[in-house]
Amino acid sequence: MSTKLNPKNGLFRICVDKKEDGRLSGRIVSQRLTAPMAFADLGDLLLKVEGVLDAQNFPQASQRIRTFVQDASEYPASVLPDGAMSEAEVEASRGARTTFQLAILTRRNATWQGAVDWMEGQSPMSFSSDLELLSLVDRHMEEL
Repeated sequence: MSTKLNPKNGLFRICVDKKEDGRLSGRIVSQRLTAPMAFADLGDLLLKVEGVLDAQNFPQASQRIRTFVQDASEYPASVLPDGAMSEAEVEASRGARTTFQLAILTRRNATWQGAVDWMEGQSPMSFSSDLELLSLVDRHMEEL
């Protein structure tokens, strides 16, 4: 039986391993993935997370990408993939520089809305766009 995605099992844990020349790199871990996904910079992080959101259709985008090609999986089921990482695997993952949890609650106006939890004693912060999320991450990394 497939497990439906929900805001708790739909979280992304971002493990930042390196900061070099102002560029962050690391891994994305989640129960939504079957293995950790590497990212080379923040732009790559956004694109990879967006790819997962689109592939799993959760949360649903308020705007759909238009195409001339018929796609059989236009609206995939919002379920965890077979062989998904366990909650324990995700909880055990830590970045060498920092780790934060990303909860994307909605996707409206072609951007994300959600919250980021720094997991280092600081209170979670809400964001209403990708750009605001990037600004929060930059500010957090400067404080370290």
